[in-house]
Amino acid sequence: MPSAKDKTPASAVAADKSVTIHEIAKAAGVSIASVSRALNGKPGISEKLRARILQISQDISYQPSAAARQLIGGKNAVVGISMERHSFELRPYYNLLYRNLTLALHKQGMVPVSFSYDETDALQQQAGSAILLGKEPGDSRPQILTTQQIPYIRIDQPDPGWSIMTDGVNGIYQITRYLLSQGHSRLAFIGDALGSKHDPLHRIHGYLRALAEADLQPARQITVPFSHNPTLVAYRHMRQILQQGPLDFDALVCETDEEALGSIAAFEDHGIRVPEDVAVTGFDDLPQLAENLTTVHQDIPELAVEAVKLLADAINGVAPRQVMLPVRLVHRQSA
Repeated sequence: MPSAKDKTPASAVAADKSVTIHEIAKAAGVSIASVSRALNGKPGISEKLRARILQISQDISYQPSAAARQLIGGKNAVVGISMERHSFELRPYYNLLYRNLTLALHKQGMVPVSFSYDETDALQQQAGSAILLGKEPGDSRPQILTTQQIPYIRIDQPDPGWSIMTDGVNGIYQITRYLLSQGHSRLAFIGDALGSKHDPLHRIHGYLRALAEADLQPARQITVPFSHNPTLVAYRHMRQILQQGPLDFDALVCETDEEALGSIAAFEDHGIRVPEDVAVTGFDDLPQLAENLTTVHQDIPELAVEAVKLLADAINGVAPRQVMLPVRLVHRQSA
């Protein structure tokens, strides 16, 4: 057991941290104030100097804790992560994304705080920037944050400012082509907001493009309403379709893993075998949920890391840009 005199007092830890900041300032030949501006993304120094200070801090392994960063930077060190109410509890994808965003932000010394849609007006009181997840009809968050001059990025939704998403159109295109290569010719699609097909980034465009290249028509396009529980909604819609008559498609392309699982449950209840009678595919490759599902894998940890990098650009006033990350097909038992 270490003795009391062997323990490092909190004041000594704080002093060591202060010394490290002094070391960065000495190595860079600048003031402590300039180091603080660089580490906290504040204006007042050139981008060239900021980059040099950040490189020096990395070289000497300066790693302030999230709590210390909040004390240094105030609300500018706090990032509001905004999502639909109940998404975290009910949507595995958002749960996984939120956890990875939290990890990526902490590694940069930032403090994540969750906000629901209806709390956007109050976000400026606690956070200096924001990450927006999800989308509902009449989403007013971008306008509110723009008016409040709070830098933000969007994930999985296009934005004229800073946005990042995975290539959903190409992912669905890949998986539709795979189903066609397996001999399926009557392909259906299930997803939400299919009435918004004019959106060029809607995943259904990958499905439609692959069918058009094969000179085939969609067997059925099943639109489901927005829900915090897409698995249950997909199950109910597929049950209704199956009660109306015999199955009129031999493969089902699903916009998400959750919709795929709901559809498979409906098929099983009607004695329809997967993949013998109908092949089913998903999108996301969610841990555990997709373990038997042929699906499209998106690297959610990478998405979170790249999103935090993009947020830093937004905070620092770099020109807006849109980032698209690649995806890959994963073959499993369902197709």
